[in-house]
Amino acid sequence: MTMRAAITSAIIAAIIVGCAQSGSRWPADSEPVRSADSEPVRSADSEPVLSEDSRQPVETQALSQPATATRNDLIVLLPKPNGTIGGVVVRTQGGKEILLDKAYAGAHIEGPGMMQPITYDADRAKREFSSVVAALPGRPATFLLYFLEAKYELTPISEHEVGRVFAEIAARPYPEILVIGHADAVGTTEFNDQLSLQRAQRVRDDLIERGISADRIEVSGRGNREPLIPTPQDVSEPRNRRVEINVR
Repeated sequence: MTMRAAITSAIIAAIIVGCAQSGSRWPADSEPVRSADSEPVRSADSEPVLSEDSRQPVETQALSQPATATRNDLIVLLPKPNGTIGGVVVRTQGGKEILLDKAYAGAHIEGPGMMQPITYDADRAKREFSSVVAALPGRPATFLLYFLEAKYELTPISEHEVGRVFAEIAARPYPEILVIGHADAVGTTEFNDQLSLQRAQRVRDDLIERGISADRIEVSGRGNREPLIPTPQDVSEPRNRRVEINVR
């Protein structure tokens, strides 16, 4: 990451929501607000630390500037739309640190070792960070569409759901779409492999017909290897006859 040395002011807003899931350093539906080149930013005289709590800090990368530079950095914890939050530890090189664990809590860094807690409210955060939040990529979305037995024809309910999936994709300027087909345990492995791929291709074709670029869509078939509802062989299960659509 490169930035001009003349930068003397930065605003960093961190969105940390929910609790971290097993095996993941970040909560699945949360991420820090990043700079234009998608790298975390901190000043040379301060080290914002993002973590679940102050005992397990996760260091961010540095923006190189003289240690004597005057800073005007701001870190504010914004809540998820449902109001839940996680936590952020902001720590200077001198060892001073502030734990942000409430919505709109913040830390203002003015220079080496010069950090003070501040508190925002929803209206002020919306005014000052609206452009930052608007620049964030949309949160990942997942959809399930279901199919008739032994066919790559959607159920009537899922036929109507395709429109909702398209609306979500169309709202994203540069979507990445993964379409994964699945089958239940009825039939041979070869049959279900082919059927699951045909189901994924059917959904891809529907999205292309509605105007989604084909190069934005990746398809695959998993046969009956990843059932939602485990069953013995040759047992019909409607919830396993599905296509999973992941949109980023």
